[in-house]
Amino acid sequence: MSKTRHSLGDVLYQARLILADGASYTDVLKNLDIPSWYLSELEHDHIHYPNPDLLALIFQCYGLNYQQVTELQRAQNLTTALFELTISADIRLAANLHQAMDWPNSAEFAAKYGVVKSRDPRAVNSYADILRCLRLTDEYCPIHTASLIYDVSPMVYWQMEAEQIPVSPEIVSALAAQLGVNDLRPLLEASDLTAAVSRRLQRD
Repeated sequence: MSKTRHSLGDVLYQARLILADGASYTDVLKNLDIPSWYLSELEHDHIHYPNPDLLALIFQCYGLNYQQVTELQRAQNLTTALFELTISADIRLAANLHQAMDWPNSAEFAAKYGVVKSRDPRAVNSYADILRCLRLTDEYCPIHTASLIYDVSPMVYWQMEAEQIPVSPEIVSALAAQLGVNDLRPLLEASDLTAAVSRRLQRD
């Protein structure tokens, strides 16, 4: 395993300079309820046990995830590695700091870069599809609100919708409870998932 060459602070500092065009702490965090001093202290490696949920949100501001940050910490040349990311398709996650930060479309991202695949050959939908469908059917529930419903960070929730990480058993159970079913297989096999979810939501 490659050794860690760069601290978390070094990666965040260089990411702000390169991926965010030198934006201020306030500009980087303007769409998040995180104080600017927190990012400053992280960059200076003054916070030895940072909150993982806050870290995930800050990483998302730069279009990064935990795995990418870990790889950047091991990179022989951090600046070069960051510049290579700017021309990578993966960096399309990065928000334009001059506009309101929107979460990338989870369905499109899953179709292109999804890594979680169903083992059931009869399934035409995934748990991620059900999550997304339920969120969008329920009067367009935003990512942040959905993350509160399932008690996870917005980044973790989005990664589940985007099929970057598996939907946890706890959330599968919560989905079943929301839809009033004991088994989600009929929804996994539904040819029209939106109609199937709508029927469950309209039940008496």
